[in-house]
Amino acid sequence: MINSKGFTLIELIVVIILIAILAVSVAPKFDGTSGYEAHTHRAQLISALRLTQQRAMQQTNSTDGYCHEIVFDDVESRYGIPNRVDCTETNPVFLPSWQADATGHTVDSRYQITFNIDGLPNPQTVGFDWMGRPTESCSGGCEINVSQAEGQTLKIYIEEEGYINVFTELHP
Repeated sequence: MINSKGFTLIELIVVIILIAILAVSVAPKFDGTSGYEAHTHRAQLISALRLTQQRAMQQTNSTDGYCHEIVFDDVESRYGIPNRVDCTETNPVFLPSWQADATGHTVDSRYQITFNIDGLPNPQTVGFDWMGRPTESCSGGCEINVSQAEGQTLKIYIEEEGYINVFTELHP
């Protein structure tokens, strides 16, 4: 009987392959968080859109007086509704004293994230009717772009029927 100590060639190759897989998948995470910021803000915007859509579908009385909208500001990188009970209060879009509710958010300027609808300049509004269909600037469907200064653009597409799709597009 031979008493051998050490690893076989197959065991060494398997360990090297596992280390390589871990290095490829984990190493980019130490590169910084800037690449993930656009994804985070897109996920937050999707949540805000779906919450606004659900609120609109729950309040079927067209005279309830509530705004089932999200306004994208043209001054800062932020979205929300200036006054949930007064849809006409959009000029100025946001007062300096504006506080975001569950459907609003202000992006810290260091992340250099911008929002627009169909590539058009803000202010723009996405609203929903009592059936969850998009209205305002998004009537008939639209594409919301979440762009980062590093060239990454994440897209949210709201279909005419109200379904919210998510797409990612990378620019070199």
